[in-house]
Amino acid sequence: MDAHAKHLPEDRMAPAWLLDRYQSRALVVGGLFSILLIIGAFIGPHAYDHFLRAYLAGFVLWTGASLGCMALLMVNHLAAGKWGLIIRRMLEAGAAQFPVMFVLFIPIVIGMNHLYPWIPGTELWVQQTSAAHTVMVHKALLLNKNFFIIRWPIYFFIWWAFSTTLRRWSVERDANPQGRDWQRIFENLSGIGIVTYALTMTFAVVDWVMSLDATWYSTIYGLIYLAGQGLTTFSICIITVLLLSQQEPMRSMLRKTEMHDIGKLLFAFVMLYAYLSFSQWLIIWSGNLPDEIPWYMHRLAGNWINLSRFLILFEFAVPFALLLSVRLKKQPAFMVPLCTFILFVRMVDLYWMVEPNFKTQEREITFNWMYLAAPLAIGGIWVFFYIRTLKSRPVLVAYDQQMEELLEPEHATA
Repeated sequence: MDAHAKHLPEDRMAPAWLLDRYQSRALVVGGLFSILLIIGAFIGPHAYDHFLRAYLAGFVLWTGASLGCMALLMVNHLAAGKWGLIIRRMLEAGAAQFPVMFVLFIPIVIGMNHLYPWIPGTELWVQQTSAAHTVMVHKALLLNKNFFIIRWPIYFFIWWAFSTTLRRWSVERDANPQGRDWQRIFENLSGIGIVTYALTMTFAVVDWVMSLDATWYSTIYGLIYLAGQGLTTFSICIITVLLLSQQEPMRSMLRKTEMHDIGKLLFAFVMLYAYLSFSQWLIIWSGNLPDEIPWYMHRLAGNWINLSRFLILFEFAVPFALLLSVRLKKQPAFMVPLCTFILFVRMVDLYWMVEPNFKTQEREITFNWMYLAAPLAIGGIWVFFYIRTLKSRPVLVAYDQQMEELLEPEHATA
């Protein structure tokens, strides 16, 4: 980040050879771990059950990445912040992966009898108490197999429609910047979209994760996933933009100011996630209601309490302390490993969300290697298509009204 660009580079495409390098690696990782998952699903006691739980956690992580990209893209259009100009193409590429994630949800639909206790007649249903059966019968209008399957394509169609429209208009604006009042158009769609995202995303995580324990509820649950998706998305965008900054055109365009801004937003989501998670725990713990407390008791019993401490330390305390530094937020050598580690901790967090719903007598951690393999398999596929989308259009926005500000010499300093 030594030379500041005086004008927008004529070639705004990222180097194909650089993207090809990472795309091929993603394909190898995704393919290798997918094969291991398929084999592991049929080897060992309860292997298929462990496969489905691990697969669900990995699926929620990477679907959350696409949802976070779409939501932050809308927020950037509404706020008209310069922080989004550098990462806008990354957000658009991430938001383009809903068709891929729609297809990857099929194993969950096929194996849902092994995941959800509210399906009558399944082994998980039989294991529930009579009081739990009563609660699940009252929730049957929402939690039933047919309606669950119907909601799946509805969610993805809505997300795909918004993300595709935003991406198409972004290309049209570059081709014809004066043809329409683009700023107003993007703001109008994003205003509707951000509300729709919040509602559909909340219903989706209630369907996919919260209903693993159909007797428990939390009104803040969707917001926790919203904050987690922000963490995931900013981590992916920071890693991408720093890897692209090795070469032109990103090398001359990425300044310390943008690095600092994006780092501050990552810092904000670290605090937001911790605040929402602590708020949920504090309200439930102080209320001490038998319908709510068991969810946390399952995650504080036996060795699970050590994993809870790990998450407090490494999902909040350590990133919070490190991101306080202005200097470190501007250092690629620091931010890439930190963001990679945040993605790893997000994997651990989703394991903590999913696995304790399946009760064992000893209440000890029941870790299976597929909890690591599934996010890597799905992540490899997601990254492969993410990079393919990123290669299909210029990595820099051309005609946003704020783009000229990035070309000012004084903008190069933080």
